[in-house]
Amino acid sequence: MTTFLFWNLNRKPLQSLIADLAHQHQVDVLMFAECIIPPDVMLLSLNRDGGALYDYAPSVGCEKIYVFTRFPHQFIPPTVENERTTIRHLKLPGLEDILLAVVHFPDKGSWKESSQVSGCYKLANLIDEAEKAIGHCKTVLVGDLNMNPFEAGVVDANGLHGVMSRQIAQSKTRVIQKQDYQFFYNPTWK
Repeated sequence: MTTFLFWNLNRKPLQSLIADLAHQHQVDVLMFAECIIPPDVMLLSLNRDGGALYDYAPSVGCEKIYVFTRFPHQFIPPTVENERTTIRHLKLPGLEDILLAVVHFPDKGSWKESSQVSGCYKLANLIDEAEKAIGHCKTVLVGDLNMNPFEAGVVDANGLHGVMSRQIAQSKTRVIQKQDYQFFYNPTWK
């Protein structure tokens, strides 16, 4: 089982706390937004016991999210990226591969509600593009949308189409005006 941690660090130097948490819970994939700690400094903290336990997984176009892993970064290459989103193809030997989409949207003071909705629509299209390129829709979406789980961009079928129960999400799609829309299970809704 792979373990994940996403944290918006809010520009705070929390590398010691992060290292303690990562080691205590044996976190496999660490994802950070608003990280002011350079990747090499974060690695020093994560690997403070002398080993090379963690690796930095560099981006090719995402400036807002850092990814660190307990395995070589070649197992989690970027598939699609933009400034605020990285979608990675996690391919660990012996495990089923998944897409990992990590996002950090601007806060409500910087983005109007209509921009947030539009951002979710664009994010849904990026995920769809990545899923088509990989050939499956096993996607985990994490991050800081700076939105409530029931806002339009999160629940709209054209957006993330987040639903409140695993049972609904397991039905995979719903048809609206003769078009299939995939669900995302949103556990934060509860």
